[in-house]
Amino acid sequence: MRNSNVMAIAPTATISNICGVAQSIEPTYQNLYVKSNLSGEFTVVNPYLVNALKARGLWDAVMVNDLKYYDGSVQNIERIPDDLKALFATAFEVEPKWIVEAASRRQKWIDQAQSLNLYIGHASGKKLDITYRMAWFRGLKTTYYLRAIGATAAEKSTISDGALNAVKSVRQEEPVAEFAQAAPVPLACSIDNPDCEACQ
Repeated sequence: MRNSNVMAIAPTATISNICGVAQSIEPTYQNLYVKSNLSGEFTVVNPYLVNALKARGLWDAVMVNDLKYYDGSVQNIERIPDDLKALFATAFEVEPKWIVEAASRRQKWIDQAQSLNLYIGHASGKKLDITYRMAWFRGLKTTYYLRAIGATAAEKSTISDGALNAVKSVRQEEPVAEFAQAAPVPLACSIDNPDCEACQ
C-alpha cells in the first residue's frame, strides 16, 4: 500500500527471458519458442514446465520434439495430464477476458498504469471490440500491445522422423523453373539500418 502512488508495471517479456523467470503479470507466451531480436535468435523454454514434467518422469527427447511440433503448446500432447495442461496454458490459450479481468483487479493497487499485452490468436473486429470495451469498462488506464500468432515458429529441423524436413529431390533433367513458382520471400527490414523501428 505504501508504494501505491509510485507503482507502474512495465513490459517484462525480454527482461524475464534474460533473468530466467516468468513474465510477471502476463501468461506465458509459449512453453517453447524462438525469440528474435537485434542480438540474434535464441530458444526460450518454460523451466517450470520442464521441472513439472521431470517430476512426473515425462521429460525426454520425444517430449521436446512434441513441444516443437505443437509450437510450445501442451494441449495436444496426450501423455501430459490434464492438470498440467490447465496450469501451462499459453497466452493464446487463455481467453482474453481473463487477462483483462486479472488486470482490472490489479489496477486498484497501481497508481500509474500497467503495460498489459492482449493475446488474441485469430483476431476479428468483433472480438477486438469486445475485449477493448471490457478493458475500458473494467477501469484499465491503458493496454500495451495486441499480440497475434506470429509467422515464425520454433525450429523443427531437429525432429528425427524427417517428415517435416522433406525436400523434393531435383533430378538433373527437371527444369529449375518448376521451383520458381514458390511463394515470394516476404520483405524484411535490414539490421544494418539503425533507424529501423521494427527491429527494436
